[in-house]
Amino acid sequence: MKNSDQLWRLGKSDLGLLVHRDFKGLVDKTTIIRISSFLRKFSNINITDYVEPDPLTVVRMAKIPNDNLGLVMLAILAIPRGFVASYSDLAELLNMTPRLIGLFASKNPMPVLIPCHRVINRDGTIGGYSAWHRDGKGIKAMLLSMENVRVNGIKVSKDNFVDSSELKDNFYRIYNYYHSLMSEYSSSEQSE
Repeated sequence: MKNSDQLWRLGKSDLGLLVHRDFKGLVDKTTIIRISSFLRKFSNINITDYVEPDPLTVVRMAKIPNDNLGLVMLAILAIPRGFVASYSDLAELLNMTPRLIGLFASKNPMPVLIPCHRVINRDGTIGGYSAWHRDGKGIKAMLLSMENVRVNGIKVSKDNFVDSSELKDNFYRIYNYYHSLMSEYSSSEQSE
């Protein structure tokens, strides 16, 4: 564990989000953990409550790759808290297949911060969740419930699906912001 790592408590549960930062201070990985088990090994870490940052703040604080994985991560950020989108919704938005969206979502290095738990099947079933090694569906349902998404067993109410035009508008706002930051970074690196 590095000095730059942080631990954020997820709601009132024993789950936490261990946040790893790179040498520039950007979040490059998050890991969902059981806080009680973690504290047996590392008792000196400070725990703060997780407060979800807005998507543009996440873009500024996280190391999002400039590739297809990064594109899917930006699309996932476009799903507002309290809502879900299907793999098919994101596939249509990005001109990919739903299976490819699922593959990239499973490779998300920053679960919860990049809320891949909000991506579910078109029929409302929550699907898998690779960010947790046991009972991924249970953790995914718990995270959705913490965001006031109505989950009945492993199925989400159709009322909680984000409108496709809102998803598209959110995505392009986040995407354009991301690329403006990338342009700033590259021009500042060239001037050094």
